[in-house]
Amino acid sequence: MKIAFVGDSFCADAGQGTWPYLVKQKLNATSIWKGIQGANQYSILADAKKVLLLKPDLIIFTHTDPYRLANRHREPLGARPCDQVYSRLLKETKNNLFNLMKSTKNNIWVAGHMYYEHLMEYGYHELTHPTLVVECYRICTEANIKQVHLFSFSTKELEFRDYNWDVSLPKSYSKQSLARISYDYQTPDNHKQDWVEPGWQTLPNHMNYEGNKVVSEIVLGML
Repeated sequence: MKIAFVGDSFCADAGQGTWPYLVKQKLNATSIWKGIQGANQYSILADAKKVLLLKPDLIIFTHTDPYRLANRHREPLGARPCDQVYSRLLKETKNNLFNLMKSTKNNIWVAGHMYYEHLMEYGYHELTHPTLVVECYRICTEANIKQVHLFSFSTKELEFRDYNWDVSLPKSYSKQSLARISYDYQTPDNHKQDWVEPGWQTLPNHMNYEGNKVVSEIVLGML
């Protein structure tokens, strides 16, 4: 059995003890794809189209929020990252915009920052987001591929919104977002895992290993 995990950072870590790892082990499967940190929803759709060519038996999605910017460079352009990178680049170039924009990659982040600062229209992103999510479902259904849909965020949890962008799909879990689940599992529990290096603390997929187990049980229950 071949499983693809397609989405954002909530399925980007597939190491031992993570929920993708536990699902894969339980189903005696191999994984052929994993999520990408900072992925926008259009990139998630584009990844799904690529994954379908690999003939997976199952695709598990973690759909992100509407506010990350689709871009052909596949950079993780979000409001906070753009602001942070822009501020760092300004310091490095001593506020010299001419020097800052000599680099193509710098220009990408500057453009992202300027978009959020001067052009961003939240309602537009919220209205178009469900179309991208539903398209993920449609292309998998058309290809007769089993699918599970998890949502990294939900409308009711985020402050800025003009429209409800939550999507209801078959084989989807919407009782809680992955972000909401992760809030309850933020205390590192590495000391409980004998396979983790002592003293090393991490939160794979934004939650501790107990939280990862909870998500794996949700997914396996849906299957």
